[in-house]
Amino acid sequence: MKRLWLLLLAIACSSCAKDHEKPPADLSFISVERKADLSLYIIRYESNINLLDLYGRGMGEGIASAQFICALDGDYDFSVEHEIARSAYGRIQADAAQANQPTSIFFTEAFLSETLDKGQSRRDLSVEELNALLANKKTIPCKALITAYGYKPYYSNSMQLPVADLLREINKPTAP
Repeated sequence: MKRLWLLLLAIACSSCAKDHEKPPADLSFISVERKADLSLYIIRYESNINLLDLYGRGMGEGIASAQFICALDGDYDFSVEHEIARSAYGRIQADAAQANQPTSIFFTEAFLSETLDKGQSRRDLSVEELNALLANKKTIPCKALITAYGYKPYYSNSMQLPVADLLREINKPTAP
């Protein structure tokens, strides 16, 4: 019975979610590089909207989650309710070196991984799996997804990440 009340409350509150009243941000790819010898990739991009101050409360204030997600395998459903099976994902962070610029520069330290157990766990994709998955692609779509309490989810427009740049970093030799 308690779960039923919680479900009804969640449904009632979701219909009251405010619109953020911001147009979808246009993201532009800057670069990608592997972080040291880790299976972590730093993706840099520019946005015409400050993604971490959508609500005018200050950097990161009022935001529940700020994620950058790229679809690796052709699943282009970026909605909050859906888990992309194979993706590059991570938290959106502001590039402090680019403060006070007319556009905002962000980066994400992204894991390239596969979702398992209906979203309960993830595993990093191997170099061989990534090469096979990306072999015939020129670009992969990426979006910023920001959620905030009391607001509808915010999605940027799709940014196309060049696969050649990503594969260059994936296949970089590791230090002995």
